[in-house]
Amino acid sequence: MINRQGFSMIELVFVIIILGCLAGTATTWLLQTRMDSQVAMTRSDIATILKQVPARVVAENVNISNTPPNGYTTWGEWLMDTPSLDKSKWQPTQNGLIAISLIESNRQNNRVIACSGNYIHLDLATGKLHFDPDMIDKKITFCRLLAESYNSGSSRTIDLVTNSKTIF
Repeated sequence: MINRQGFSMIELVFVIIILGCLAGTATTWLLQTRMDSQVAMTRSDIATILKQVPARVVAENVNISNTPPNGYTTWGEWLMDTPSLDKSKWQPTQNGLIAISLIESNRQNNRVIACSGNYIHLDLATGKLHFDPDMIDKKITFCRLLAESYNSGSSRTIDLVTNSKTIF
């Protein structure tokens, strides 16, 4: 009998190959889990927006018009401030909001993707808040997953004024 004191080279190669396969599978799973959690957080933010904007309009008697309230340069900033959205996850537009996903971060550089489209916005002419997930640009994976997380017909329109007067 031969007395062995270690692993052969072929045994070490097989162990390294198996560990590489496991690492590749785990990395894919972890990235997908992170993307799913970002979609869930964004959906939660959207639900908060749709509830708090009408409440703030009523509480503060906000007049939905061409001019945003004092202290805001755009209605998008006002929409972002209403539910106190995280600036790293949302970007204001002139009359709406765009969701942002952080895809890579290091000390020098943050790479973010923005889901373009007019899917959360105020219609100043009618005084309505619109949310339409079908308007999300689906070219980027995060944006496609966000849009697909809603059933067809999930768009919402909330009247914020009636006959040019705020609803009470």
